[in-house]
Amino acid sequence: MSTSTVTPGVVLKTKFITSNAKAFDQYVNYVDREEAKGDKQLPSQMFSLYNHYMDDPEKTSALFTETSDHLHNDDKEDLKHAFQHAQENKSLMWQDVITFDNQWLEKQGIYDRKTGSLDDKALKAVTRSSMQTMLKKEGMEQSAVWSAAIHRNTDNLHIHVATVEPEPTRERGKRKPKTLDAMKGAVVNGLQDRSHEREQINQIIRGKMVDGKKEQSTLKWRNREMKPLFKDIYERLPEKKRHWNYGYNTLNPIRPMIDQLTTKYLEKHHPNDLKNLHQRLDREVDEMKAAYGDGTKESKRYENYKTNKIDDLYKRMGNAFLKEMKSFDDQLHPKSKAEGKEDRHALRHGRSSGIAMQQSLNRMNRSMKQTYQEYMNDMDHERLERDIERER
Repeated sequence: MSTSTVTPGVVLKTKFITSNAKAFDQYVNYVDREEAKGDKQLPSQMFSLYNHYMDDPEKTSALFTETSDHLHNDDKEDLKHAFQHAQENKSLMWQDVITFDNQWLEKQGIYDRKTGSLDDKALKAVTRSSMQTMLKKEGMEQSAVWSAAIHRNTDNLHIHVATVEPEPTRERGKRKPKTLDAMKGAVVNGLQDRSHEREQINQIIRGKMVDGKKEQSTLKWRNREMKPLFKDIYERLPEKKRHWNYGYNTLNPIRPMIDQLTTKYLEKHHPNDLKNLHQRLDREVDEMKAAYGDGTKESKRYENYKTNKIDDLYKRMGNAFLKEMKSFDDQLHPKSKAEGKEDRHALRHGRSSGIAMQQSLNRMNRSMKQTYQEYMNDMDHERLERDIERER
């Protein structure tokens, strides 16, 4: 069981009922009588525990669906028949409740506690986004019908959603945990737009730090204290250049050295950017914690966010250094034009590895022939000298 010391901005609760449950009938009746909400004498006994939240016309919005913000009589009739048809065909009914912390909604500019004003359009939009996410992940995009309403009759604003399949495609009501996480994520991301802040983080990592490294040689005089480590790593690299990539397992023994080089570089050339990056990452973690809570289960959404971003920085920086080492190696061991032509020809015909192997064998054969010839020449020379000596 997850415990949280932070009140989550968004909580999703969900369950499902079978077609013979009393709540199914009562929801259909509710749809049929929804237009009578103005009648404060509406009998509360016609609602189930789930639907009784909808019986106060002063504390609930009108029903809305995927395509309509406010159902007209014809729309309500169609919805009623869809739910009835689903019940007759023994469809399950999924009941979701999205509950908000009002202070969190205020921070997002959705709710004003003093005036009581609420951005209904924003809440309806994230409900639709959440439901689209759910239906897609559960393979119910073409089969499901849902309706929802926003409620104010408790301390926390919340949204009730009911979903059925008029032509059932499944008997199992339980939805995948990843589906529920994605539903909640769609609500949070829809109300808490952090795209600009996260783009700023990516710009610091890729634009300032990594691109800045690509334009600056480690072997310059100003980086002289890094040159020994740079060359030490270079000397330890595997023979195959295609393995000169930060993620290759063959680099496991020297990856800490590459990270050390990155740390030295960042501390020397980007101390302010590094400080700014850590502050922004911490702020993002705090924002996610406020949205999801800090319980054991909820914290998995963001506990590795900062670590993953720092890992991404070191991976990109590491590859920038390795690319520089490739260029350094090319300068030390330039290929002849003939070798370059052969390599390009081999690549065009998809036989680079075979040709390279054949070239190695040819060189070996030439070397062996040359060695053997030299040996024979030496033998002939010694034989000639012996013959001359005998003649003397």
